[in-house]
Amino acid sequence: MGVLSAAWRRLLPRETPLPAELRRAVSGRDWPTVQGYLEAVTGRERELLLSVLAQSPKVRELISGVVADDETPSVALLLSGVCHLQLAHEAGGGHCGRCAPSPEQGPDLNELGVAEQQLVAVAEREPEWPEARFARYVVATVRGVELAESRPLFDEVVRLAPGHVGAHHTYLDQLIPRHGGTEEEMHAFAYGAMTHTPGASPLGVLVPVAHMESLTAEGVHGCGYLRNPLIARQLHDAADRSVRHPDYRRGPDWVWEHNVFAMMFSLTGERAAARDMFRALGGRLTVAPWHRFQGNPRRAHRRARHRSGVWF
Repeated sequence: MGVLSAAWRRLLPRETPLPAELRRAVSGRDWPTVQGYLEAVTGRERELLLSVLAQSPKVRELISGVVADDETPSVALLLSGVCHLQLAHEAGGGHCGRCAPSPEQGPDLNELGVAEQQLVAVAEREPEWPEARFARYVVATVRGVELAESRPLFDEVVRLAPGHVGAHHTYLDQLIPRHGGTEEEMHAFAYGAMTHTPGASPLGVLVPVAHMESLTAEGVHGCGYLRNPLIARQLHDAADRSVRHPDYRRGPDWVWEHNVFAMMFSLTGERAAARDMFRALGGRLTVAPWHRFQGNPRRAHRRARHRSGVWF
């Protein structure tokens, strides 16, 4: 999985494939074509493309031959930085510096150092690119820095892209109790992010994500947590402000957003609301949230979908 997209945004039954022309360009070491694809998109679309490319050993080999001097194109330096970030993350088995069982099992600090150096250079060259600043923020979280140190990096991202779902989700992840935060901080941030943005913002998804984290923390007592009627009311409020808002537009993360709402509505017994989410998805699913409680994402998704009355 890509460190910028992460498991929760990966589509099943296979990852979102690269266009055939781009795959051929990677195999043929055709950098101008790869560069053209990266320059043709911006924002979240570029981040997702970078994340997929960075997982390919062929891309890593290709970009190492492109990044040579100060004349290196900005998108090449950006891709290289994300590749080094991905390598650092893989070396730690997906653990951040604070969560690793031991220093030896943490991320590769040398790779993180190279990634940060290159991403800082891109941010200086291209001050209006949120992608470089988001990747820098992810470097900090993978390194395991304290929240006070990473907060300015988060602020830089949302200054350029106020509704940046990836940055907000990453910040929320830093606030969950097992990462040193508190339930109160986590839920306050999720609700505040949603209410301080215009209606139809995808940031409403942070509310069910926060409840999902609380449910995980409850463990065997989770059924009692789900029976709280306040949870269902907050889920409906979040959906009305985001995925059910008449002005909502499907962005690059819409499938994940709808899957999160579908699962949480299903778990709280809100079958009609879950049914609407499943119908909107049309059979599309993401690894998360379905892997969290049931083990097999496809089976968990199918059972919840059938319980809601959607059988396609």
